[in-house]
Amino acid sequence: MKKRYAVVLIFVLALAVAVGAFLIIQQQKPTTTTLPDVSVSYNTTSEPETSAAPTTTEPTTAPPETTEPPVTQETVIDLDNLTLIDLLPLSLMGGDWDVKHCQGIAVDPAHNHIYYSYTSVLVKCDLDGNILGTVSGFTGHLGDLALDDDGYLYASYYPTGRAGFYIVMFDTKKITKEDISWKNTNVARSIYLKAVYDDYRYDVNGNGKFDGGNDGADHRFGCTGIDGLCFGPSFQKKGRGKKLLTAAYIIAGNEKRTDNDYQVLLQYDVEGWWDDFGKATPGQGEKAHRSGPEKANGKYFVYTGNTYYGVQTMTYFDELNVWILNTYKMVKSSFEPFYIFAVDGDLKPEKMQLKGQKKGVEGNVLALYQAGDHDKKRDIYGWRTSFGTKGFDYAGSGLFYVVYPYKTWYGTQTAVAYLHIWDSGADGPFKLAADVGTDYIVGKIKRQ
Repeated sequence: MKKRYAVVLIFVLALAVAVGAFLIIQQQKPTTTTLPDVSVSYNTTSEPETSAAPTTTEPTTAPPETTEPPVTQETVIDLDNLTLIDLLPLSLMGGDWDVKHCQGIAVDPAHNHIYYSYTSVLVKCDLDGNILGTVSGFTGHLGDLALDDDGYLYASYYPTGRAGFYIVMFDTKKITKEDISWKNTNVARSIYLKAVYDDYRYDVNGNGKFDGGNDGADHRFGCTGIDGLCFGPSFQKKGRGKKLLTAAYIIAGNEKRTDNDYQVLLQYDVEGWWDDFGKATPGQGEKAHRSGPEKANGKYFVYTGNTYYGVQTMTYFDELNVWILNTYKMVKSSFEPFYIFAVDGDLKPEKMQLKGQKKGVEGNVLALYQAGDHDKKRDIYGWRTSFGTKGFDYAGSGLFYVVYPYKTWYGTQTAVAYLHIWDSGADGPFKLAADVGTDYIVGKIKRQ
């Protein structure tokens, strides 16, 4: 009997050891899942794409859900193929200031900078919206801006009382803090433009005295100063050669005159200006200085009709070789109400009798780029929409920053510059880049 009990006990213990070992092995063994058969059998014949759909042995039941997180594919940026529309911000902010309004911008994507003219203060920002420096103390009107390849910034300016018309040059590398006085000649200098002031003071009616005021009988071609600025090649060179500073006249709005229907553009070679000309501030009245070039390198006329205050802002679009002119509005109702015009740099200026002037008064007349709407009666091309009269500039690759001015609830002014693309249709010539996407390339730009 004892032997029988001993045998049974040994059998029970052996069975318990075997079961325990089996359970341990099962706990350590990884769980495997048999995946459903998802193979697909395709018809490999050369039948047309309209043949019957391929058969599949895929089961009708969905595979069991898994708790594993989805795999996120890494985004790879091809740095060699990035374009400006991929890199530039869709909008830029220029701070808010107790001023009249923004009057011009200059964009420098290569150095990550943008400059704002707020009529009485110059503001330097980076493209993230941080204010890097300001130049202040202007008592007259600081206008449109233009940037050269050497790091000098140019602004149109006239002091109170219009005792002269000037270009203010800034050494942008030295604008490193806020509230720099423009009396500091290390940062800013003013250059007198004799050619502009001579037209402003010209005795048109020949009565021997100057009839001042914007609506006065004098002011040759209606000139009351300068505003729009940009750099571009000589109008004589068809888009080639050295870049010149192009300055556009402020032209008084006057319906009664017939000699004010041209925009007037002066071109200057600015090499040596910083060292050869200028002082800190122009001065006032009879004390206004006269340090500047004796004459312009070229004087040109664009027939558009009389617009209020001439060309407000201007930029050169090198891919198309056109100058884009922004104006406030047309004055005379007999002209089509265009706001924007483009000068065709592929066509050389033609010397001819100027309309509305006395016989024998000739000038080098520039052709308009044939895009937008067409005033067939007067053969003028332009756009009826208003873009960028408070500032716009070409950023490259068919992209432009266009200013939209805003007034804050507590009375200060700010400017938001939105990125646009060129769109030369009748509703153009600009379209918000945000509405287009990063597939826009400059290769799509075609001349009319």
